[in-house]
Amino acid sequence: MSEALVLAKAEEQLLELGLKRAAAVLPACVEWAAGHQATYAEFLHRLLEAEQEERYSRYMHARLRMANFPYHKTLADFDFSFQPSVDERQIRELASLTFIQEGSNVIFLGPPGVGNYGELQVMVRNGHPCLQKLR
Repeated sequence: MSEALVLAKAEEQLLELGLKRAAAVLPACVEWAAGHQATYAEFLHRLLEAEQEERYSRYMHARLRMANFPYHKTLADFDFSFQPSVDERQIRELASLTFIQEGSNVIFLGPPGVGNYGELQVMVRNGHPCLQKLR
């Protein structure tokens, strides 16, 4: 059987198993493995890692969508000059999410209209990369 035919059949099998991302990156992974003289285990790891990352990305996207936030806001969008009572340095420190690794808790308190909800949204969205690191 030719290599092209084997590759086509493997892609078809991956699709039948529901591994869409692995099927999409299979040719690139084969090329990478050939160029780097990778072991079978390294090749398989690279292929499955692509599938795992895609699934995790879809999982997080779905969860953020289900959270039903009214708008998408990042820390870069937050106007610290509008609310001078908000300590920008402290918020940026919290956004680094070091409190998670330290096992600390964070509570946002304040009167209505000072940006607590916006800050919380930023933390949740910034938590996504941190969750990947902690897995």
